[in-house]
Amino acid sequence: MDDQRDIAVGLLQFESQLQSAGSAREVAFTAVNESFELLKFDQAVIWKHDLFNRPIVTAASGLSDVGSESPYVQWLSRAIGAFPQSTENVRKVQLSELPEDIVTEGSEWCHEYLAVCTLKGPDGLERGGMLMSWAEPISDTNVAVAEWIARATGYMLWAWRGERQHLWRAFGRRQTLGIAAVLVTLVFALSFIPVQLNALASAEITPQKPIPVTSPLDGVIKEILVQPNQIVKAGEALAVLDDTALRNRYTVAQKGLEIARAESQRAINKAFLDDVSRTELQVLVARVREKSAEVAYLSDLLERLTINAPQGGVAIFSNADEWTGKPVLPGERIMVVADPSLIRVTIYVPPEDAVELESGAEVKIFLNNDPLNPLTGRVTQSSYEALPQPDNTLAYVVQAELIAGHNFPRIGLRGTAKLYAEQVSLGYYLFRKPLAYLRRSVGL
Repeated sequence: MDDQRDIAVGLLQFESQLQSAGSAREVAFTAVNESFELLKFDQAVIWKHDLFNRPIVTAASGLSDVGSESPYVQWLSRAIGAFPQSTENVRKVQLSELPEDIVTEGSEWCHEYLAVCTLKGPDGLERGGMLMSWAEPISDTNVAVAEWIARATGYMLWAWRGERQHLWRAFGRRQTLGIAAVLVTLVFALSFIPVQLNALASAEITPQKPIPVTSPLDGVIKEILVQPNQIVKAGEALAVLDDTALRNRYTVAQKGLEIARAESQRAINKAFLDDVSRTELQVLVARVREKSAEVAYLSDLLERLTINAPQGGVAIFSNADEWTGKPVLPGERIMVVADPSLIRVTIYVPPEDAVELESGAEVKIFLNNDPLNPLTGRVTQSSYEALPQPDNTLAYVVQAELIAGHNFPRIGLRGTAKLYAEQVSLGYYLFRKPLAYLRRSVGL
């Protein structure tokens, strides 16, 4: 009798806690957590069904929030759909009775003995369900208590849903239709208001006429002599290639030239008396010329190991340390030198945000270092097709020039550009992207 009296008192306290809940979500949270004192289960969850009759877990014991993407919740959704159908309000199920893949995956999250409760309101309609699990077989007392808890929870969930419906119906049918007609008319009228179509895209301050600094020959970078964004003069040394292999070849070529000259001179001295030496003289003279040409060629390459600035300006490259010791090929770009007063804005427009731009269209540039003072520019050029970018995305490349009157921003600064296109209706402006997404998704 004492146990029954304790259970009765606990059920009354549980019902009082449900009545104190301030929302349907709080009702579900209270049901899965406060019922533990009565049933001593290992885990309890509550779910509801969406428009497609798919289970959605709304509360789980011991969790303040239920993440719909977690593996546990995804397994629960599949397990709930696999429970055998029954007209009973509470039915006992064993985990081993479910499909093999659900049993294998759920053994680490759920115990063997389960009680599946149907949550119904006074109208008899199902509001969802409640699942409880134990490691030991379920007693008849627990089944009776679970049925009472499920009935009380279902009534409270129905009460909150009914309250929302009552508030909606308080307006009356005629008032509701009138408000809906006014809203539709207002939206329809506003959709024809003309607005200017615009698009946002990432932007970068780039040089207008950069001159590339390339490697003159095949070699290895020994040292970068300047720092990124350093001002350099025309003819100033920018980088030096490693000369070890080339200088060894030059030394060997000089020795070969000395030997060829010595052999040629010996043949000249013997040519007066020896016909054979006179015959070999022309070959030895040609060899001297060949070695001289090789020495001159290698000497020219040694002079080109130092790479100089083609003009004055700012040296633009990423990092000097990244180039040190790096092998380069002839013509490979190491850096660019640009006039800091000749700049432009390069804008990268994603294909899904592309708008029709004409030459001279207005552009606002909001640099990251000074977003409160936008710069104004005009479009000068736009790429015909989307081009691949370093991050493996596609973008239309738009070039714009700044309007006179602005201070020249530093090359390399980044920000966001707002491109202005033609005038369109507000309805088209608001629904352009949703309609494009719908067409890509369903093919309309």
